[in-house]
Amino acid sequence: MKKVILGLFLITLLANTSAFASEIEDDYLDIAGNYCVTGEYTNAMEYLDKILKINPSNQKAINLKKGLNHIISQDKKSFVEAVSPSVKTAMEYQRIGNEQEELKYLIKGTQEQNAYLAYYFLGNFYRAKNDYKNALDAYNASSSARADFAPAYLTTAIVLYDMGQYNSAINPIDKYLTFNPEDDLAYAVKSRIEFALGMLEEAKADNQKAIEINNCPDYRFDKAKILYKEGEYKKSKDIFKSLLNDIQTSKIYEYLGLCDYALGDYKSALTDFDRAILLTVEDEYLENKYNEIKNILENKNNETGETTQAQ
Repeated sequence: MKKVILGLFLITLLANTSAFASEIEDDYLDIAGNYCVTGEYTNAMEYLDKILKINPSNQKAINLKKGLNHIISQDKKSFVEAVSPSVKTAMEYQRIGNEQEELKYLIKGTQEQNAYLAYYFLGNFYRAKNDYKNALDAYNASSSARADFAPAYLTTAIVLYDMGQYNSAINPIDKYLTFNPEDDLAYAVKSRIEFALGMLEEAKADNQKAIEINNCPDYRFDKAKILYKEGEYKKSKDIFKSLLNDIQTSKIYEYLGLCDYALGDYKSALTDFDRAILLTVEDEYLENKYNEIKNILENKNNETGETTQAQ
């Protein structure tokens, strides 16, 4: 039973966002998470391995597998030893999709021993619904109930970032890093906050720390964005181009187009934006940028008699 409880805590504790996760990877992750809830770690590992075969850089799968290895090897020092009965019941209702009962037991758990855990899971419940105000209230209550419970600070910072409250996000992410100074995700989150605040030097430094710990595509993507913002278009383009070996998304082609545009390579920029448009649903910005570049090329080609065409 203790292993099941640890698994319940683990799948929520280690969850983080990934800009490049595919639908099949997400589906496999859900299946692995369900096996964690029931304590069937061997089956969970099989699905995590399937994810990593598709995408070796899937950070969710990497983190969850690392945590499961801790549990399987009996190294449980970094995990909570006990969860309130109400939280355990709530997670069982979460597994079968009964949100009403899940919420009921999470609220009940806030009145019991280990209330900080109930508040933390309650924050996750609201965050999944984009109810950021209630999520923040729950995370703050979690850290108030237990000041050394680090995950509450990390999730607080992420929610504040998602809300666009960048200045407010700095303090909780710094607090989290006092507990976990080698956490690549935390440095990546801090770098993104600093980037949003226009603190490019600080963003660059923290992004580099994240990359030194875990050289994954997500963090290299962030590095390329910082370089683009600094006007280092060639360096930025080289990184975005290298990412195509692992992932191909509309956003990467968009940034490649912006880099080529800034470098004056309008033909390549037009091709980049054409590919970005093909990889997304209707996007007015991409279409407008495509037409802007196409007009520039047409004007240039009118002078030389050439024909403008996306490759």
